[in-house]
Amino acid sequence: MPTKLAINGAGGRMGRRLLALAHKDPEVELVQAIEYPESPLQGKAVKDVEPECESDIKIAPQLMPGADVVIDFSLPAGTQICAKRAEELGIALVIGTTNKDWEWRAEVKKSSEKVPMIHAQNFSLGVNLMFKFSAMMAKALGDDFDIEIVEGHHHHKIDAPSGTAMGIADAICTGIGRDREKDLVHGREGQPGKRTQKEIGMHALRMGSEIGLHTVYYASEFERLEFTHRASSRDVFAAGAIRAAKWINGKPAGYYEMSDVLGI
Repeated sequence: MPTKLAINGAGGRMGRRLLALAHKDPEVELVQAIEYPESPLQGKAVKDVEPECESDIKIAPQLMPGADVVIDFSLPAGTQICAKRAEELGIALVIGTTNKDWEWRAEVKKSSEKVPMIHAQNFSLGVNLMFKFSAMMAKALGDDFDIEIVEGHHHHKIDAPSGTAMGIADAICTGIGRDREKDLVHGREGQPGKRTQKEIGMHALRMGSEIGLHTVYYASEFERLEFTHRASSRDVFAAGAIRAAKWINGKPAGYYEMSDVLGI
């Protein structure tokens, strides 16, 4: 049976791509499309919001019974509302909303006590491999190598650094025993002094229509490595989220990672 899918944040950049790809996937049945109650899209047919999705389903203000899984790409406040509603209805959650406020993430994670949940910083296969291997590289190279993370996104992005960049930083910190709060340095200006051995630099670029660019630099006195992932289409994230939704359908309550989906 196809996975019955709801999409929260259906009118956003990612939401529209999710609508388009869900419509093309024979293993998915789109049953709901959701936007915040005051949205001008309320009541419009999905096909009028995203022409690639030939569905007459109307944009609705909240998650309703009938879905197996809801994919949420909205804003933190909307995600919290959606998570609580999913708890009430017993609907699995796939969340792509990012925010560097880790208390917010912990609050949303509580819903996994009642329903299955994946809350990923990034749904790209390549990025999830980057999380794993950037930490392995840092551990193998050791303290003689400085580590700097640079991320780039389009000029419409409202948060910085990106959730993906923070995911890379967390993976590296966990892998080599660094403290994210103490050792992560966000940009530099003035006279910050000599770089410490343990610090990890974090830098954000906002430019043009860049979809997603992430590079980790490892540099010693004698050599430099650059590990880069560049997204060429926003569909890579939508496709990964739909894959996660199909995987999590029917799973018991709990908090899952994209590594579980990908078997890595």
